[in-house]
Amino acid sequence: MIKPSSLSMPLYGAVLAVLVSVGLLCSSAWAESYKLAFVDVPRAMAASDAAKQARDILQKKLAAKQQEVSSMEAEIKEMKADAKKRKGVARTDAAPDQEGEMRSKLRDYQRLVEDNQAAIDRENGRWTKKITEALLKVIEEIGREEGFTVIFGKGQVLFAAGSIDITDRVLVRLNERTKKWF
Repeated sequence: MIKPSSLSMPLYGAVLAVLVSVGLLCSSAWAESYKLAFVDVPRAMAASDAAKQARDILQKKLAAKQQEVSSMEAEIKEMKADAKKRKGVARTDAAPDQEGEMRSKLRDYQRLVEDNQAAIDRENGRWTKKITEALLKVIEEIGREEGFTVIFGKGQVLFAAGSIDITDRVLVRLNERTKKWF
């Protein structure tokens, strides 16, 4: 076995240069035989027309639900203010009924808030799933059409040249595909 210390320095450098060159040729041949790309999936999801329209729909539904919640909050505040006024006055037989009514209203309020949040979360999940499925189909189509060997999601790529980023092409096709949804 030849040890680096037994070689003269110029010979050792030449052997090392040959090994590095062979390694670069092998990696270059490998790189040329595969076509790689990546998609910034979060950006594509957020920037798509479908996602923007879905956000608008959800915000309008949330605003409508918030009006109902605000109305109930006002009723509860009024009931609390009345109860506070009554505390200064001698208790009447109606006080226990009013306290029970206020507790019931508070339970209804909490249930309304939870139900509204659950409804918004369900609809958000439905839109997210639908847009994600369309996005993945677009990525697969572009991959097949353009002969990519692998398309990575940007979250898994530690470095990538901008030339292999196909997010904009994916986004254009996704917008075309989803424009009839709304």
